Amino acid sequence: MHIDDSVTKLIFTDSTSKVIPLDKLRKACTLNKAWVCVDGAVYDLTKFMCQHPGGWEFIYLAAGKDVSQVFKSYHGRAQHQALLKYKIGTLLGKDVPSFPPEAEFSLTLKNRVNNYFRSSRIDPRRSLSGYIRYFLTALSICSFYWLQWTTFRNAEFMFYVLSIALGAAIAQYSLSAFHDGSHGAAGHSPVVWRILAMGHDFFNGCSSTLWAYQHIMSHHIFTNVEGFDSDIDTSDMEFYRIKHSQAYFAIYKYQRIYAPILYFFLGISIRIGDLWNLYRGRRGPLRVNTFTLSQHIIFWGGKLFFHTTRIILPLYWGNPLWSVISAFLLTDCTFSIIVTMIFQATHLVETVAFPQVNPHTGNIDMEWTRLQVETAQDYSHDKPLMSFFSGSLNYQVAHHLFPYVAQEHLPAVTRIVRQTAQEFSVKYEIKEGLWAAIGGHMGLLKMLGTPPTSH
Repeated sequence: MHIDDSVTKLIFTDSTSKVIPLDKLRKACTLNKAWVCVDGAVYDLTKFMCQHPGGWEFIYLAAGKDVSQVFKSYHGRAQHQALLKYKIGTLLGKDVPSFPPEAEFSLTLKNRVNNYFRSSRIDPRRSLSGYIRYFLTALSICSFYWLQWTTFRNAEFMFYVLSIALGAAIAQYSLSAFHDGSHGAAGHSPVVWRILAMGHDFFNGCSSTLWAYQHIMSHHIFTNVEGFDSDIDTSDMEFYRIKHSQAYFAIYKYQRIYAPILYFFLGISIRIGDLWNLYRGRRGPLRVNTFTLSQHIIFWGGKLFFHTTRIILPLYWGNPLWSVISAFLLTDCTFSIIVTMIFQATHLVETVAFPQVNPHTGNIDMEWTRLQVETAQDYSHDKPLMSFFSGSLNYQVAHHLFPYVAQEHLPAVTRIVRQTAQEFSVKYEIKEGLWAAIGGHMGLLKMLGTPPTSH
């Protein structure tokens, strides 16, 4: 970015009034120099990093970036006041689009939710049932694995039943323990959060660090916004068409048939993508900071552990190559299809919004809180079995608005969100059941698979 000489010559006696060019902010993304931007102000959090109650890694992920909305999603007024003492200047340039100031809908909703937790004397992050669930899910994964390769490795029917059960248990861990840990929605210990998140590396062979960039820093903030939501980042020739801006190819006419089949291979796709994204230093449109030693150890250690336990050890124990490969694929495909359909049914559906960046201002004209409601689809409210099965992601709107809230409390928060949305005429999309929600995704594939009308 070119900066006018008159700007660079400005000298201020107040260090917090210094103008900091965008390229200088972007370079401040190391352990020795960690700057962030919030609402146009730049803060040096290098010394605060190890004191951060949420752990150093969240600040390191944010370093060198404008994280205005990420900060607001997890912090309140008191934390913003504490941030001010680290201010070192004002940003010159634009890193990401900004949102309009909070309107009455947002302020009313936040006030009601905060009052609910305060009056009920409930800690929104704590959930005893959640901890029990994490433990039992991890125990199930280990038990299914051990039984498969010891007791039932010669009993073909039970061997493959355990392959499916293992895949379902890993999917359950991903939707609950890993997902909650990555959002800090499991108590107040960053160590516990990191351990839960590491399960993604070791059970799935997928990088929890790269997921954090994709999911927390990108998707949760710029949901369904092209160019900024990593979940809808596509190449020039993608296997499916999920947005109108993509070029149309004749094969897309059949995408509603073949896309669900390809979803079975999500796990393999992510593991290959991890290597490419680490190499190029990007996750979709988002820059990935250079991995620290501990992040490298978790990344490579997870992949080594995953492939060793899923392929090398079973072969070493004398199992036939065909049994090892078929069990691997059956488990992985089970995990992949469950996770994919749960996530696809929440945002990539035909009835939700896909907001655009204003080409004249470079900003988003829709208030962030409204955007989160109108870009998500809920389903199966007040159905405990489905909530358990989906990791409470059937309460997607409430989760996006309050990502730090433990799963157990999302139904109560959702009731407040729906009532407030109705009062302020904010569109709230909800389906009766999972199949209806998946139908919304299939409807999107069908709609965008139809050849565009030529003019």
